[in-house]
Amino acid sequence: MTIALTAQAAQTNAPALDPDAVDVKADSLIYDRDTGWIEGRGNVVVVNGEDTLTADYVRVNMVTEKAEAFGHVVLTRPGGVTRSERLSYDFKAQVGQADDMSGVAKPFRWVSDSAERVSTNAYVLHKAEVTTCRLKGTHRHFHVRAKEITVAPNQWMKARHAVWYFGRVPGFYLPYWFRSLQESGCGWSFQPGYHSRMGAYLLSTYSCAMTPWLKTETHLDYRTARGPAIGQDFRWHQPGTAWSGDLELYYLDDKRPVDPDEDVATSDIDNKRHRIRLRHRYYPSSHNYALLQAYHLSDTDVQEDFFDSEYRRGSQPENYFIYTHRGDGYLANLQVRKRLNDFYTTMERLPEVSAEVFRQEIGGSRFYYEGHASLGYLQQTWAEASANADYSAVRGDTYHRIYRPYKLFGFLNMVPRAGYRGTWYSETADLGSGNGSDMRSLFDLGHEVSYKAFRVWQDVGVNQDAYRHIVEPYADYKYVVNDGLEPGENLQFDRIDTLGSDHWVQVGVRNKLQTKRGNRAKDLVDLNIFSYYNLDPDAGEDAIDNINFDLEAFPFAWMRLDADGHYSLSQDILEEFNTRLWVWKRKVWSAGLEHRYWKDESRLWSAKLNWKPSTQWAFGSHVRYEAEEGRMEEYGGYAQRSYDCLAWRTGVDIMPAYTRSDGTEREDEWRVMIEFWLTDFPSSRMRIK
Repeated sequence: MTIALTAQAAQTNAPALDPDAVDVKADSLIYDRDTGWIEGRGNVVVVNGEDTLTADYVRVNMVTEKAEAFGHVVLTRPGGVTRSERLSYDFKAQVGQADDMSGVAKPFRWVSDSAERVSTNAYVLHKAEVTTCRLKGTHRHFHVRAKEITVAPNQWMKARHAVWYFGRVPGFYLPYWFRSLQESGCGWSFQPGYHSRMGAYLLSTYSCAMTPWLKTETHLDYRTARGPAIGQDFRWHQPGTAWSGDLELYYLDDKRPVDPDEDVATSDIDNKRHRIRLRHRYYPSSHNYALLQAYHLSDTDVQEDFFDSEYRRGSQPENYFIYTHRGDGYLANLQVRKRLNDFYTTMERLPEVSAEVFRQEIGGSRFYYEGHASLGYLQQTWAEASANADYSAVRGDTYHRIYRPYKLFGFLNMVPRAGYRGTWYSETADLGSGNGSDMRSLFDLGHEVSYKAFRVWQDVGVNQDAYRHIVEPYADYKYVVNDGLEPGENLQFDRIDTLGSDHWVQVGVRNKLQTKRGNRAKDLVDLNIFSYYNLDPDAGEDAIDNINFDLEAFPFAWMRLDADGHYSLSQDILEEFNTRLWVWKRKVWSAGLEHRYWKDESRLWSAKLNWKPSTQWAFGSHVRYEAEEGRMEEYGGYAQRSYDCLAWRTGVDIMPAYTRSDGTEREDEWRVMIEFWLTDFPSSRMRIK
């Protein structure tokens, strides 16, 4: 080791400086060439590569590269900062020992009675405490205490027989505690709690990054009312590449597969239950993508019982493979949809290919064309409990339309169109009895007409804003002649099979109120009111049935209102009306109120309120009430407290008992939730619910 010395005060026997040397600076330096020891006193700074050592007094041996430091010792390395009053350190081996040591292994801070560096990137703390709190001593909100803690800065931290303290009170004990200091590390997470249907439970997960692109999660769960469960997840994603996905496997031996409020005699749910989910996404280019999703479930209720958040998004998961190519003015698509669970009803596509040409001008003719074509083997597969018979057919479908937009009188937007749609079936409506193939041909003519009028008001209100009102009346005429199969004569797979003769005109008016936000127009109100006039009604059918409306409004920067629905003229009643109102004050509070009305079916009210009066406290509540049945569906709330390094949230969610439509009773269901997390690790939470 070559050593260069620089003294801010007197120097004795100092060697010549070397630009590649270890730099030693101090108020006073003494160098003994015979023994190889350098002594520095007062504001000593030793720099060796990426290591920097400062202290009141330092002795460094140029032969062994060992150092002893005393008084306000600070060792700074890429992995963190270490502080103590006395330190022995080997610069060559990058190991050392110290008493009454403290340091930082971001985001943790630690103190220990003694410490020793056992490798170039790990050290052992004896009688140590670690915390993410910035407060000191008894003011810390939490810390973990153990006889021995091993730290690898920027990588991981582990301890045996670790006790978590909240303030001065011990909270819980872990025989082994591991905490990754990076996103791709390994470690355990635990979720203890209680649920009215599950009993007391402990859900444990061990996560680990096997490679930079593959992460695994192993689940070991136990619920006192349901029994043990195991799971294995694989998640893959290559940063900067075009693919990602996951495979989730879950199995449990359910001690109570049928809830107490259900009839065991009529249930076909076994106690051996499982869920397998595979998803993959592939984006080879900006013009191509592939999506794969497959679920295999043991029964209809396993999603609702153990994967409630997924069940709320969709009670029947879909199985599909889709490949899409988007070109310049067109879209090509291949899709396969297959049932993997016999207890679901599914419309299968085995497979179906399609292509769509977007509306575009034909040369410079001012005529525009759009078209679509599809061909596939379709199969309607009913649930095994259904008495309906499955049916299938090959279906080919294509449509082509020509448009010729122009302006009349300088302000009327005119868009006439003509089109043809042909649909061929290999089987007709006797549900696969061998009736043979047949065709449906739809010829359509149409015409759109619209115009816009507007008025501008300048310097309105306190802020002297400008407002613009736009009114756009429009009409869309459609006449369709069916030459072939009627809707009742062909097999029914999706919306395409319901098409037939039509003769109507859609009439409506759109109103917009706009202002300027920056250099862009901002819609304050967007209201569309429209209706359909049937020009060829059936006997006893009214020409005009419903008046429809759709509203989006932003009257203030802190408010949004949406509404939609329709009014039946024939019955002189409001059949459907949905409203959603949101108000907020950023970072302080937000509230939402929603009302969904379906005549004689539902009048559902739901509301949410979140309030954050300070950086320390946050509160929330929610309620859902079905006025048509006069019952409370769900209500609950939470309170959250955030400290310097720790946050906790507690709340309750209650779903009262009620009588189902079949006369059976559903019991009360409730969840109690307690969770806490380190603010430096918000995604790693421990929940009790």
